[in-house]
Amino acid sequence: MDSYLMQHFDWATCDNCRDAEDKHKLITRTEAKEEYLLKDCDLDKREPVLRFILKKNPHNSRWGDMKLYLKLQVIKRSLEVWGSEESLQEAKELRRDNREKMKQKKFDKKVKEPEGPSYLEQFCVEEAEPGTEQITPNSISVLCTRTLTAGSS
Repeated sequence: MDSYLMQHFDWATCDNCRDAEDKHKLITRTEAKEEYLLKDCDLDKREPVLRFILKKNPHNSRWGDMKLYLKLQVIKRSLEVWGSEESLQEAKELRRDNREKMKQKKFDKKVKEPEGPSYLEQFCVEEAEPGTEQITPNSISVLCTRTLTAGSS
């Protein structure tokens, strides 16, 4: 048998039977890692090493070549790594939840009221009259809304 899949991926399927849209689809290394939660070592070092083809990157010819893997082989490898499709889905959900928690934590940290005087409050002259306009070192006009005294914030 001298088919494309046999030559490049050692997968016994004739070219006439090949289903390039689903079963025998080629996926990028990045997609394999994101969709099936595989690591570099799962693709490169775990025996048998997954075969791939190199194609020029269609987004920019100066970027590195893409590594394309046979989707069936990637799915088979992910089942070896994760044990079952259910455990793979659980790991995906756990990662998604952790990502959401980290986003929320980062957002909360940004929204949190800063301690001490704000940037603009720092430049209000001590004992300035409320409503007085001041000029900061960066030439920003600041309208003081309260009287600041030495040591207050």
